[in-house]
Amino acid sequence: MPINNCELDAALQLALRAAHGVACTIDKAMEERDTTLLDIQTRENGEGLITQYDKQCEEEIIAILRLGAPSYDIISEELHSDTVLTDAPTWMVSTINGTSSFIHGLFDCCVSIALVVDKEPVIGVVNAPRLHEVYSAIRGRGAYLNGQRIRVSETRSINQSVVYLHNPCGEGEVVVNTVIEMQKEFTRMPVHALRVHGSVALDMCFIATGRAELFLKVGVHPWDVAAATVIVREAGGVVHDIDNLNILDLTTCTVCCANSSEISNIGVGVAAKHGYKKSVLGC
Repeated sequence: MPINNCELDAALQLALRAAHGVACTIDKAMEERDTTLLDIQTRENGEGLITQYDKQCEEEIIAILRLGAPSYDIISEELHSDTVLTDAPTWMVSTINGTSSFIHGLFDCCVSIALVVDKEPVIGVVNAPRLHEVYSAIRGRGAYLNGQRIRVSETRSINQSVVYLHNPCGEGEVVVNTVIEMQKEFTRMPVHALRVHGSVALDMCFIATGRAELFLKVGVHPWDVAAATVIVREAGGVVHDIDNLNILDLTTCTVCCANSSEISNIGVGVAAKHGYKKSVLGC
């Protein structure tokens, strides 16, 4: 179900506006974290933490998106996670991507909004309030950071690369041990640096800006990766499933993101060698 250029332009502005409003709320909440009590709970599915701001801010975003594009479907982390993805235009929303970082006042959290059409991300907006950075892209039109065009790095050597890996905190022993073995292998190559941050969307955007070269994770949700996928691809990078170099299926819960196919091939090889996908998903 394709949409035209005018609709894409309008959708981008709508997503930017929705993300900006909530980013301001998040920034203010983090500034006031010493005086404002956070209601911190574990999500019902056991996957991470949630605060009162996650649902409150998501409601704000959804209200803006529904008003501006009432016919579009919505899949979101808190309120619409059970919506089935179809070919229809669909918003994918992660209101606070990196809730643990938000709780602790760290920089690596963001608002992530994507528009997906025919199951492919076509618009991406990622707003990182603590960094004062807004990433945006429309498929086929390039990627931007605060209005300036961005490109991935030209590095083709893993030895000169920064690699972002999965944070296995709170997961089972098999997953923890697998990630540790992968960390060891990358360290021995060696890479320039290994990093673990709290936001999937932001880690991927750092690849789009040339700050890093490789990101791997199993156990992601579509709203984590959809927006950043457009941004990375439009910056010249690659995004695909961790075991399939040709596609990114938003429903498979895996992602490999890199500045080039040469680097992504290395990441896929390390993941396969250590049974990373099976250790997390059991298949």
